[in-house]
Amino acid sequence: MSASPPRSRSAPPPADTADDPAVEARAAAVVRRPGGRRRGVHTRTLPEQIADHLSAEILNGAYQTGDRIREQEIADLYGTSRGPVREAIRALEKRGMLQFTPRRGAFAMGFALDAVADQFNIRATLMGLAARHAAVVAEPSELTTFVARVATIEAMARAPDTDPMAFALASGRTGASLSRGCGNPHLSMLLRDLAELSLWGVIWRDTPLDFTTAARRRETAEGWRRVSEAIQARDGAAAERHMRALMAGSRDQVLDSLARLRGDAFDPRRLLRDG
Repeated sequence: MSASPPRSRSAPPPADTADDPAVEARAAAVVRRPGGRRRGVHTRTLPEQIADHLSAEILNGAYQTGDRIREQEIADLYGTSRGPVREAIRALEKRGMLQFTPRRGAFAMGFALDAVADQFNIRATLMGLAARHAAVVAEPSELTTFVARVATIEAMARAPDTDPMAFALASGRTGASLSRGCGNPHLSMLLRDLAELSLWGVIWRDTPLDFTTAARRRETAEGWRRVSEAIQARDGAAAERHMRALMAGSRDQVLDSLARLRGDAFDPRRLLRDG
């Protein structure tokens, strides 16, 4: 498949908030919240917002491999000094999305869609473990929020006009609540760090890459329902299996969307499946 021309670079979105700074912070960025800050809400710092915006631009192809990311240009775009931009650049280095060389500056690093598939596969394994752990170890009180959020997902899926990005946020919150309530704090921390230091959150930044049809939203809600029922039945194997299947479905949709968006291709052998 031939590569398409780079997409034009967009202006940054307005500041946003989310109630989980790792698993759902970037998903929350697509839902505009007028008014003041809610109690307990994590507000993205300016360097975090800049890093998120640049990550999305690299992911979507607005910056190609080797393109220079000019500090002053980004600072002017945000109406800030170069200090927050430098912090954002350091964050992007950790995500593996650019390379910084002293006296030369920062340059975008390309990545294949295979890297997105790999991110989903890693997260599917960890979330599957979280679901199994929740079924076997977690106390019912630790899962109250998760069960309630699954019910919210189901209600949203029944409405044919649900906004895809609002649904993505709700699904992100559901996964975050499972991670927090699984009864394994080390696993919860690992999932949180993975979201912050990888492409994961960027995937859900501002373009609907999944949940764009009512059928797909119903399928996802059904997947979450199966996970929830297996956890409440204390069936760890089923909970893990359903969680991994849920992640695989989203992976396939996201990769198809990105392939169309970028004019790129991915290796189908990376679409790992159980069984």
